[in-house]
Amino acid sequence: MAVVGGAWLIYPLKSELKSLQKDIMDRTKAASLIGVEQKHVFRDRIDRHFSSITVDAYKKLQGLEIDKLSRINLFAGINNSGKTTLLEAVYLLARQNDFDGLVKVIYRRGKVPHDRIDPEWLVEQIGDDIRVSGVFDRQDSSVSVRVSEETDASLDKSRYIKSVGIKAEFGDATQVSITRVFKGRDRETQASSIRLLCPVVYSSPFFLNEPHRYASFYSKSVQSKSLPQIFAFIREEVLPTLNDIRLIDKRQRFLVDDDDFPSPLDLMNYGEGLQRIFFISLLFASAANGVVLIDEFENAIHTELIDRFSGFIHKLAETFNVQVFLTSHSKECIDAFVTKVPNADAFSFYALVPSDGRISAREFTGGEFLRLLEAGNVDLRRAR
Repeated sequence: MAVVGGAWLIYPLKSELKSLQKDIMDRTKAASLIGVEQKHVFRDRIDRHFSSITVDAYKKLQGLEIDKLSRINLFAGINNSGKTTLLEAVYLLARQNDFDGLVKVIYRRGKVPHDRIDPEWLVEQIGDDIRVSGVFDRQDSSVSVRVSEETDASLDKSRYIKSVGIKAEFGDATQVSITRVFKGRDRETQASSIRLLCPVVYSSPFFLNEPHRYASFYSKSVQSKSLPQIFAFIREEVLPTLNDIRLIDKRQRFLVDDDDFPSPLDLMNYGEGLQRIFFISLLFASAANGVVLIDEFENAIHTELIDRFSGFIHKLAETFNVQVFLTSHSKECIDAFVTKVPNADAFSFYALVPSDGRISAREFTGGEFLRLLEAGNVDLRRAR
């Protein structure tokens, strides 16, 4: 995918797009920005993560406001209440005008490899306009996505499908990208710049059987020297005979050095609970000073382990200055995050509630939710 620089673009009318494209190219040549692929973050260190998020328009979420955000934020609700959609909205906001972030959301939801996405299906999945905003590190931020059709006569209409415009703002900075999607050829992106709000990592249980996705996270954990801490937790709570888990670069597989076996075993030979705990733990070093999003946190993890793993998640989040957004269908999981960790104020709890065709949020600080549990053993999933 080619990326070139450009000027501040607002979403154009179709009749204006051709002249704006010419302006982008002229400025690109003057700035010598052709081929820019690196994507940086605005700030290497932040004092405050997201303090609020508003999903103005994204799939079924329309005008959803989330406040009281803390270090760890847990979202519950009945099926089809928009929990996964909310995580995706946060991910898109953090990725700003990066089209690759949009692609990753779509292939993750569709459970298909990103290199096998049909381009027409890709554009269809973007659907209606997307608008998400929030306050990050005490600065206003937003992202808007719109699909349009260009009328440029020079385009090969037999191959051209649509163009996707993304406009992002953070404080005084505005970034825009326009991506042309084609059949049978690489898409083309023109961008003023591509900078992310922060590192952001998304974990889904649906890719548990694809360990190669975690190779880069493992490498970052090695560099940060956090692996001994992860192994110590697994050894104490899950697998007492564990010595080491190593990534074999040639095959992109993880091998477990276990005292119970004469030679290392593939991690896939162990239970899914161990795999998920290990893979989730790897994410935090890669998201330092950023955000980790965990969908269906309790998936494959035994109830007894959730109590202890919730405390370890909190420890990793503090170590790497990470804000966590996670969803859960389990009352035991939800309650563990407030009853098993000493600092209840580090948590916020939300029930996503469908009403009159819209989704709203019931919000509770950790202290508020703990008092409700102690008073009547409430079930966050059924809040109204």
